Amino acid sequence: MTRRSFAGVLFLAAAGCAQPPTHELEITASRVESARHQDAAIFAPELFAEAESSLAEAQLLAATERDYLAAIQAAAHSTLRANEAFFRASSERIVVVRRLDQILFELEGLLEMVADRGAEEEAPAELSALRSRYEEVRAMAAERDLLDALADGMALKPELLAFEGRFRAK
Repeated sequence: MTRRSFAGVLFLAAAGCAQPPTHELEITASRVESARHQDAAIFAPELFAEAESSLAEAQLLAATERDYLAAIQAAAHSTLRANEAFFRASSERIVVVRRLDQILFELEGLLEMVADRGAEEEAPAELSALRSRYEEVRAMAAERDLLDALADGMALKPELLAFEGRFRAK
């Protein structure tokens, strides 16, 4: 590359970065927000934290240091990490939702089974307490508190199985 063409490339690069990268920062912030809505902070915390950190760095570089090229580079890094966090969170979330659906189905079946086997007459208070806990798990799932719902549902299952065992022979 000749000196003249190298100087031209530098001039174009500098001219391209003469304006604050407002559009790039908006796009990056939008991608980080999309990852947030996909629960990336829960399902892909490292990637999401890196995306947020890079976005903050990009905003700082643009606003206070006016280093627009570095701001664009940090924004690009943030967008990349936000996209990765979004897709990882999407995948992880699907696994958790499927497992949660399975647990809820199993718990509902067990509750019906014990009710059919006489638990309503012989142990109504215990059955009511187990049904209340099941409804709490369903409410957590509906409120998108997926990991806690899954943990509570999985903790409830052995208790419900033991309760069902008392009525199995009947």
